[in-house]
Amino acid sequence: MRSCLLLPVILFVAFEHLSARDHVLTIGGGYSPAGNQVSLERNVIFFEKLRSEKLADGTPHDLYFADGNSPLPDLQFRREGWEIPTANLFMGGLFGSERGLANHYRNNDLEGVRDVSSPQALERWFREEGSKLKEGDRLILYVTSHGARSSNKENKFNTKIWMWDRRTLEASRLAGFIADLPAGVSVMTVMVQCYAGGFSHLIFEENNQKKEVSKRSICGFFATVCDREAAGCTPDVNEANYDEFSSHFWAALRGRTRTGNEVAGCDYDGNGRVSFEEAHAYAILTSRNIDIPVKTSGAFLRVKSRLHSAKEEDRDLLGLETPYAEILEQAGKVDRAVLEGLTNRLGEKPAHGAFAAQKASQVMKKIRKVEEEKKGHKKRLDSARMSISRVMRNRWPDLENRHSPGAIRLLSEEKLRAEFVEAVEKHPRFEEWERLKEERARLNDRELDLSREYADWRRFVRAFENVAYAINLKRVADEGVVQAYQRLVEAEQEEFSRD
Repeated sequence: MRSCLLLPVILFVAFEHLSARDHVLTIGGGYSPAGNQVSLERNVIFFEKLRSEKLADGTPHDLYFADGNSPLPDLQFRREGWEIPTANLFMGGLFGSERGLANHYRNNDLEGVRDVSSPQALERWFREEGSKLKEGDRLILYVTSHGARSSNKENKFNTKIWMWDRRTLEASRLAGFIADLPAGVSVMTVMVQCYAGGFSHLIFEENNQKKEVSKRSICGFFATVCDREAAGCTPDVNEANYDEFSSHFWAALRGRTRTGNEVAGCDYDGNGRVSFEEAHAYAILTSRNIDIPVKTSGAFLRVKSRLHSAKEEDRDLLGLETPYAEILEQAGKVDRAVLEGLTNRLGEKPAHGAFAAQKASQVMKKIRKVEEEKKGHKKRLDSARMSISRVMRNRWPDLENRHSPGAIRLLSEEKLRAEFVEAVEKHPRFEEWERLKEERARLNDRELDLSREYADWRRFVRAFENVAYAINLKRVADEGVVQAYQRLVEAEQEEFSRD
């Protein structure tokens, strides 16, 4: 009799599970046409392929992008094969800036854009649509935009998302929107903006680590730490060149890259499925950019656990001085894959985490040296530029204001344009100016290469610390904290498709 009474309850629970739905919310685009690169549009299109292939038919997808449905041009791109006219290049370099000279603008091609990307639009979505979600539903939030540092000196994690018309959404405000969702709604988010790691603290009330851990299931994956710019935004239309975090994260879950190539080898635990955690690991191991990716479990550990230090009385705690072999032995399959993959890329096996941290510091010193070299180089470049520009202004006084009708004619009329180019090229310091510009480009490339190397070492240190923090957590935290961490890990181990 008792089993008969339980049957309706079991069936009801099963029905509730089956009726749980995914809801997708995408926030994309820049703060203005000049900050709304075509790669942001392409990110949305690539994500939509994943959504349509992996989620159930009819899964709601609400998209807020740049200026919404406005017909005005809002997207920046570069035409393949198009070259900047020499006269324009010289005019920009001598009297203004060469930055952006190759850029063109058009309206975005996205379908189903709901409205302008703005804090008010997002607040309205959570109030009108988010309130309709049911217990067991999952909200997937994807942000492909620009970001800004926190303006709160007391909380460096309260970073921001740039939205259209230079409005910003702080992490603490988004935390409030999420807190108002119905009970039992889980949240999974991927964010690729600069300083995105600040949003890893959405797992705490008000995005504040001093507050309680949120009772809601929230997990997230972020392109980089809270105090570092991210890679990715580009007006380049060739997607084969894209190397930003979500390109790799979504590719791992989809099984195919943006360009249609098959993705394999990211089922690191060998269970036949690819989880969010594994997609995060794949992005770490595949990207060659300046990002230092973050996941919410790592953020949790850095608040609730600790590492061994010279002042630490408990000698049983692991720390950066713990031998690498010991950390590797105790790491889970996914963390082990990350550590071993990064070791192979770095070309040497660190004896311990402190060695890797020291290597990162050494690389950072090289970056600072290049930055100082660039300052001195800029003085020489400016000297050559000013010598040429003075002669050009004396010959064409209209150049005192490059927006004057005379200056515009200089770029518009073929004969005058040719005379201007010839005059610049015959200046005694022209070759020096060109050489210095090439040297500047090489210095920028050098700085970028070093930044990538620094990121690799910091990725290793972060993965090393994650293992040590996780093992130490059971030794320094109470059972409630340990269980909260375990729930977070379980959320990160879910799959995109819940079939």
